[in-house]
Amino acid sequence: MSKTVPTWASVVVTGLGGFALGLLVAALLVAGNTPHSSGSSNPATFTSPPAQPVTMTVTGSPPPPVTVTTQLPPDPPSTTTATVLVTPPPAPVSGPPTSSGPSSAFPPGAVSVRW
Repeated sequence: MSKTVPTWASVVVTGLGGFALGLLVAALLVAGNTPHSSGSSNPATFTSPPAQPVTMTVTGSPPPPVTVTTQLPPDPPSTTTATVLVTPPPAPVSGPPTSSGPSSAFPPGAVSVRW
């Protein structure tokens, strides 16, 4: 669309053109409704035949059912927090210690250390 503003002259011309077109349509409608002279004073009456029932048979399979699938987002994973109290068993009191150094889970010689 252009951003120009219509002038008064163009508005008047458009209005008069629309009015003239309306008068033309009205004149044609009135001219189409004039009675035709057939020599008698009573216009002919037209009666339509009574309506008859109509039966239609449609062959073929019915349309398939419509399936709507909605994918929901997965539920977020649930987490459970539990507090566990661990109590170490009491150390045996009897007897002297077997070693004075830290204990190792590996037997001696199983681990080699390279510097």
